[in-house]
Amino acid sequence: MSQAPRVRVEDRGPVRVLVLDNPAKRNALDFRALDELEAACATAVRDGARCLLLRGAGDEAFSSGFDLAEMGRLNGRGERPDEAVERAAEALEAVACPTVAFLNGPAYGGGFELAATCDLRVAREGILLGLPPAKLGVVYPEGGLRRFMQLVGGARTRELFFSGRPIDAHVAHAWGLVNRLVPAEGAEGAALALAEEIARNAPLAVQGMKRILRLLEMSHERGLSAAERSEIAELRLRAFESEDIQEGRRAFAERRPPRFQGK
Repeated sequence: MSQAPRVRVEDRGPVRVLVLDNPAKRNALDFRALDELEAACATAVRDGARCLLLRGAGDEAFSSGFDLAEMGRLNGRGERPDEAVERAAEALEAVACPTVAFLNGPAYGGGFELAATCDLRVAREGILLGLPPAKLGVVYPEGGLRRFMQLVGGARTRELFFSGRPIDAHVAHAWGLVNRLVPAEGAEGAALALAEEIARNAPLAVQGMKRILRLLEMSHERGLSAAERSEIAELRLRAFESEDIQEGRRAFAERRPPRFQGK
């Protein structure tokens, strides 16, 4: 008998929803879930997704982090849990279209990192977010530390990781960890509406700006290389010469929603 997927894939028009589906363990991550998430990220844009929405199953948790029952094991690649989480986060980071995390419940550890890896985060009021590696004796990998430093700076990253104390959604919103904070009864609809709004925009424009922002983040201290500047120029030229930019202008003049084709 085949196992139920740990990551369920649902399409809502041009929005692809990836659901972390392990409700018996509050959507805890394990090696299989991380492999499935990596595979789902690799196919999202190829399958026509214009925005990816990541959420937890049900309404009890986004993810409780890596499953402690598997914490002391290695996977078939010889990876530790933190290395597998980092690989999945890199796959999520590499998705060309914008990504939105819907924090439908608490998020801890690796689950919180996956949410932080997404471009935007919508959180339900009343949830907690935490990073407990110091309480487990784990030195967190540099990729995850970098993501949080980019989001909230060094001082707040130190507080999150050194104390291991969870913060509530209102603090996360004030810190900039969460883009939108929504009452529980409207949270799911708000997250999907944001993803749908993004998906209606010109794919080449949105994906080009996402890539440029990523290059700017990576080169913040050293400055852009000649190759990165060339890539940025090519991304901008491709959008400027596209059919979508002509459609955007026509739609604006005709006062109607644009019908972008991604070309």
